[in-house]
Amino acid sequence: MQLYNSGYLWSYETTGNAILPDEELILNGLSHLEFEEMPMLFDAFPYRQIKQVWQRRMLPYPEYYGTLNMLLAALFFHIKSPKKYVSKYVA
Repeated sequence: MQLYNSGYLWSYETTGNAILPDEELILNGLSHLEFEEMPMLFDAFPYRQIKQVWQRRMLPYPEYYGTLNMLLAALFFHIKSPKKYVSKYVA
């Protein structure tokens, strides 16, 4: 709900039976939630699913998510060498 209230899901219908795919919700959560709010994402979805979305949808785009990827790697995915890890996913 925080993503809706903050306006980050403005393009998704909030009435009726509209269903937002988990992957989109996770991607928007990782991209836009404050770090203090991100544990809510991990309460709602399995760690493995969140990490897979991050690897597929964020890591290949260092121009857009560069610094955020490094922070997520270190803070939420407990990766000891974020720079080395992230560089493996950059095309």
